[in-house]
Amino acid sequence: MSILETILVFVAIPLAVYGFFALVTLRSKFASRPRYRPGQAWDYPPVWWTANPEGVGQRHADDAEHGDAVPAKVRGGASGNW
Repeated sequence: MSILETILVFVAIPLAVYGFFALVTLRSKFASRPRYRPGQAWDYPPVWWTANPEGVGQRHADDAEHGDAVPAKVRGGASGNW
């Protein structure tokens, strides 16, 4: 085995394998948009999140004293009802 074949087997092939995996893993980092960092301006529209999408827009229990409250079908709590 010549020195050229030895270098190819023990140096070039492992470097090619490491380079391939580095490109595969870093590909998404270079292709994606930059991430938001604290302190940067927020240029995106607000997104309202709720843990209970079925209950959005229903009246609160505080409105029941006025007599015009609609009974809610959706209940809260960790078990789904109180």
